[in-house]
Amino acid sequence: MHIQKNLALSATMFTACLAFSAHAYVQDHQLTEYRADKGKSAVWLSHEDSSGGLGDVGSSKDSAFGEVGSSRFRFKRDVSNHDFNSKPGLSQVVSGLPANTDMSYSLYYCDKKGANSPTQLHFGVREVITNAPLAGTVLADTKVHVKDLAQAPQGENKKCFRQVSIDFNTGNNTQVEIFSLLEVNTSQELSLDKELEVRVDEFAIEKK
Repeated sequence: MHIQKNLALSATMFTACLAFSAHAYVQDHQLTEYRADKGKSAVWLSHEDSSGGLGDVGSSKDSAFGEVGSSRFRFKRDVSNHDFNSKPGLSQVVSGLPANTDMSYSLYYCDKKGANSPTQLHFGVREVITNAPLAGTVLADTKVHVKDLAQAPQGENKKCFRQVSIDFNTGNNTQVEIFSLLEVNTSQELSLDKELEVRVDEFAIEKK
């Protein structure tokens, strides 16, 4: 009996360590503090200007796992001067990474607009340039659409959240900038009967 309990405890601790290692690099990885502070953050940088037509970035109570909190990227219905070529979203400088190491960057993405959604997520990893967000050399990036995520791992709290990921090598860098941005397909006929919005949550970086 004691052996079984010890084995169970060891397995639980091992799982917890894996989870910690995956999230330790990303601060406020579940966006709970971001939600509590109503979209303000010392670690997450918002790329937006809703009144200027460049999209809105804010907090949402929806979440993939755990406590409430995610970020919502959108173009609001009550704004008339949208620039749908802009890319509202979030980024964070992540430090303490091992150099010259293969790693994976992942997050959970929710788009409820279905297979014909005019939006997609552009996410990836850049080198860091001080005081110049989203300007560093791209180490890896990709774009995903909800229609391609039917088999992707699913969130527990809200089933619309699906995991997306990309592999990268840190090269000579011990810090990188992770980003996730909303993109709109401007070749489609666009309607704001429903706001063009998506959500992101549960960010992680881990060694391969």
